[in-house]
Amino acid sequence: MLDVITYNTSTIHFGPIEKSVFQDVLAKEFSGSKKVIITDEQIHDIWIEDLITNFEELSNAEIIQIPTGEVHKTLDICVQIWSALSEYEIGRGDLIINFGGGVITDLGGFVASLFKRGMKFINIPTTLLAQVDASIGGKTGVDLGPYKNQIGVFADAAHVFIDEKYIESLSENQIKSGFAEMLKHGLIADADYWARLKDFDPKDVTDRLLLIRHSVGLKRDVVERDHQESGLRKILNFGHTIGHGIEGYFLEQNKPLLHGYAVATGMKAEAFISKELGMLSESELQDIVETIDRIYPAPMLTPNDYKPIVQLMHNDKKNKGGVIQFSLLEGVGNCVFDQEVNDKLILEALKFIS
Repeated sequence: MLDVITYNTSTIHFGPIEKSVFQDVLAKEFSGSKKVIITDEQIHDIWIEDLITNFEELSNAEIIQIPTGEVHKTLDICVQIWSALSEYEIGRGDLIINFGGGVITDLGGFVASLFKRGMKFINIPTTLLAQVDASIGGKTGVDLGPYKNQIGVFADAAHVFIDEKYIESLSENQIKSGFAEMLKHGLIADADYWARLKDFDPKDVTDRLLLIRHSVGLKRDVVERDHQESGLRKILNFGHTIGHGIEGYFLEQNKPLLHGYAVATGMKAEAFISKELGMLSESELQDIVETIDRIYPAPMLTPNDYKPIVQLMHNDKKNKGGVIQFSLLEGVGNCVFDQEVNDKLILEALKFIS
């Protein structure tokens, strides 16, 4: 399947990258520009030779390789990359290609958006999570200690190339991590999509690219209407308020969780809050819990963990006046944002998922 959708200044391409317009984009839009590929150790070892040898425009590309993992999504790594770009004499008219998962597209987009006051970049996401979420929508940034995505800017990739072949090298856990964001898209915006996904095996390749495209389309529709998250776009954070708290807490404990696993747990907790506030029925909550439990193991939380997780949540970017703000379900397929939730109910939700 070769297909294209657009939003703002970004074009998203679906299908085999060798059959796409990638070579033409490099040759025409960035003719004479230096190319820099930012990737991580894992993707470098598996896929970099395939990318370089398939596209002559990349034959002289500089390759910047960083260690794999969320723990390296930091300002220190950005400074090292900016220093390398200066050594390579990269200018504003040159191109950065972010080739990797969500850490790479988040960090690489941030690096590009600030270097010399901004240069263009292309994302080639290689994980399911990055393909359906992280590489699109214009959010770039890095973590600050255990606080997720505390430093960043909105900056759209000029192009995003989504090729299903990269998913073939992923572990089952990585595929499930990305699938959590797809489940989220159904829960917040498309009840029929949720109904289709909840019995779907994430490892099944049948129609997977079509499902990826549907998720991207749902996110695009939201992002186009609210690019800088002043309102509607906040619904995309369903599951992430508690999920980021859990993810940051385990990162602090040197026991990192995959992002999608943390979000899946966060969705269970926030669905519980939605039910407690009378927004979601008991049967809908049970449906969500049973679906998530079928795919994702619950993290090992104890009562001693609850308050530190809530403390991390108090640094969430969406908070107002010291009160934690949530995006909650008002029935499956519908989500509302800027919902104030007190710490007592959050603690009950953490107990519910433990």
